[in-house]
Amino acid sequence: MARKVMTAMTSDGASDAKAGDPRGRIIAAAQSVFIEQGFDLATVREITLRADVNVAAVNYYFGSKDELISEVLNLMMEPYTHARIAALEACEKAASPELPSLEDVVEALVRPMVQLSRDASGARPLTRLILQIRSRPRELTTSFFIRRVDPAIFRFIDALARVIPSMTRKDIFWRYNFAIGAVMQVLTDSDPSSYRLKQLSGGLCDTDDDEQIILQLKSFVCAGFRAPPVK
Repeated sequence: MARKVMTAMTSDGASDAKAGDPRGRIIAAAQSVFIEQGFDLATVREITLRADVNVAAVNYYFGSKDELISEVLNLMMEPYTHARIAALEACEKAASPELPSLEDVVEALVRPMVQLSRDASGARPLTRLILQIRSRPRELTTSFFIRRVDPAIFRFIDALARVIPSMTRKDIFWRYNFAIGAVMQVLTDSDPSSYRLKQLSGGLCDTDDDEQIILQLKSFVCAGFRAPPVK
């Protein structure tokens, strides 16, 4: 299943393990293996078997397994991070010279996460990869997030501080973290490999409907940010 998922994610056809350039095949195979097994348990041998290349090809094209991990992280995370910042800048520009609404800032946060995490088959491989990273942190992935993801997070923290000036920065960080947790939970439950929420609700919650997910998340997250401060 995961191998099929990553086939849909790559637009250049490199995920076909029997066709395309060896470097692209290695990246596509690595994505599948990392999502299934995590970075620590994934082996170069398994990746090269799926990519139909010899083991030495990983060192030839990437230098090491860690460099391959960095390449996969960059390819999967960069479009999503860029889209979030672009959405935030767009809502700020549209509201200028006034401030955007809390709803607009929250939508800029959640919409790219919901839409870009789903691949052509309907699965959410990016969500699975992030869960692997969160459950098994390692120095390489922590460093990657500090360098490549945290600047976008701070951008949203600053935007939230402007639209909710009465809230302390500490509370904004707490509630931002809870908001991301809510997003990750519903994305996990809306993956076709789970469909947990759809099953639990007896079909009342259509987790194939990304617009409904975004609307529900916006309502929930905005209510959380507007809740009275903890004393």
